[in-house]
Amino acid sequence: MRDLAKKRLNENLKQSVKYLTLVFNDFFILALIFLFGALMFWYAQAMKVIPNNLWFYKPLVGFLLWLPLLTGHLVTLLKDADMQFLFTQDEQMDEYLKPMIKYSLVLPTILIVLLGGILFPFATIKAGIPVWSYALILIGTILLKAVMILIEKENLYFYYNFPNWVSLLITLVVLLIGSLGSYVYPIEVIVLMMMGHLGTKKDKGVFNWRYAVESEKARKDRVYSIFSMFTDVEEKQVTIKRRKYLDFLLPKAIAKENPNLFLYRRSLLRNPEYLNLLVRMTVFAILISWLVQDSRWALGLSCLVIFLTVYQLLPMATEFDSNIMYRVYPIVRDNRGKDLVKVLNLGLLIQWLLVSVFWLILLPIDSHLWISIVVLFVFTMIINYGYLPVRVKQQKIKR
Repeated sequence: MRDLAKKRLNENLKQSVKYLTLVFNDFFILALIFLFGALMFWYAQAMKVIPNNLWFYKPLVGFLLWLPLLTGHLVTLLKDADMQFLFTQDEQMDEYLKPMIKYSLVLPTILIVLLGGILFPFATIKAGIPVWSYALILIGTILLKAVMILIEKENLYFYYNFPNWVSLLITLVVLLIGSLGSYVYPIEVIVLMMMGHLGTKKDKGVFNWRYAVESEKARKDRVYSIFSMFTDVEEKQVTIKRRKYLDFLLPKAIAKENPNLFLYRRSLLRNPEYLNLLVRMTVFAILISWLVQDSRWALGLSCLVIFLTVYQLLPMATEFDSNIMYRVYPIVRDNRGKDLVKVLNLGLLIQWLLVSVFWLILLPIDSHLWISIVVLFVFTMIINYGYLPVRVKQQKIKR
């Protein structure tokens, strides 16, 4: 069973590396450099002006260190076929899961250490936490995550049921209390012993195969959803569904729409690939504008985001080419490029509007900000009516 686990881990690692190389492409690396640089610049400037030893600093450190515990669930890599071919191996599942537990701890540990390094100046200088105590907090946080993974493992058996939200609540309380003083490690050790004692039963009974397989499917779907924000994921099944809260963006008079407008509008609002892309790029533009705190930098970076949004939405032009029903029905396709432009125009205008509204909330209001909003609108119109129609025409649309 351990050999099977190692084989599946190697396959999963190769798959992850394949998608990570696509996720961390040149554009994304460039955006991360800008984002991280802006964050560190703001952090360094803020450290000079914020006061020392306010009452909420230590609990804030504990809360921020708790956030990485939300990531990294137990990786089992179980498949549907295992319910038929491995169901007699209940007693061997502990051996199978041991390397899985180690693998599951890699990402949370990296995030805890990385975030701990970033918070180190604030925690030790502004919050007044001793260095040795802060080191114990980081070690205890990693141990808490290990216990959470072990509890998830025990939940795979019928005899055991410890909700994940209870683990998160307990760890949050521990970190909030422990960050207040140097006694953090004894508190965490006690909690670890109490939580670990719950899974010490030797006779573990029957392995819950259906629950384990469904949990792994849900975990994989979350991972694929993250990858699908940046690239196409073959393994992910795209679920297109109606989102009633977005129906106000659709015209009430359906009869006035031609088939291409009808399909493109609903594809943009109901296909998670396109909708997630639009939402993600809009949030990224808002976030990076908030970090730079300068209307001119925000303008340049937001223009780049809008251009990248259009560039990544262009595959919509050929989305229905492989749909047999679209090819069979007598739909006029001569002007569907113009119909796509109309739909994307609406999406870009909504993106510009949201970015502009958050600029007014997050950035200093002055004449430069109003000029930036106008310039961003002009740039959006140029993309809408200049670049976009040309690029749509260049798409290989089947007639």
